Amino acid sequence: MARKRGLGRDDVVTAGLAVLDHAGIDAVSLAAVAERLDVRPPSLYAHVDGLAGLKRDLAHTTTVEFGEVLRDSVLGRSGPDAVRSFADAYRRWATGFPGRYEMTLLPIAADDDERRAGARLALGAVQAVIRGFGIDETSAIQAGRSLRSALDGFSRLENADNMGRGDHDADFAFLIDLLIDGISQAGTQPPGPA
Repeated sequence: MARKRGLGRDDVVTAGLAVLDHAGIDAVSLAAVAERLDVRPPSLYAHVDGLAGLKRDLAHTTTVEFGEVLRDSVLGRSGPDAVRSFADAYRRWATGFPGRYEMTLLPIAADDDERRAGARLALGAVQAVIRGFGIDETSAIQAGRSLRSALDGFSRLENADNMGRGDHDADFAFLIDLLIDGISQAGTQPPGPA
């Protein structure tokens, strides 16, 4: 293998994302990234702190990317329109990039401020969606958790090809309508326990 000139951290992360997209989270290794870059694995240590550092960089990149997609999906929207736009963006990204999506679900280390900031983008998008329904804080937290759980479950089932036959788009629209109805009703009910 010839030594690549000008190889940098961004190149290593980009190659890691390509491995993640092509083969999934379990396939990410220094050897796989080095092969994609046509270099020897030890040369990657100049750019990332081993496999743990590579995975941390990938988790940061994917978390920020997903957060930006979700944030952008709700800009200028409110109420049911915001829920639908958020849900569509969530599903499209999670099923379009299943490896990246799985990476965003890894636990965030206590000292990983960069990744935590990326996660706040996604949380802010969820809060913006729910805020448009004018419900109390406890119900808003419950609604946000319910929305995320439903979208995560649907996306994971689709990614695992466990949805069975039928019109998955119609199934998804039905799910979103149920969520919108539930969130709307939360504003008319007394707050539930925290």
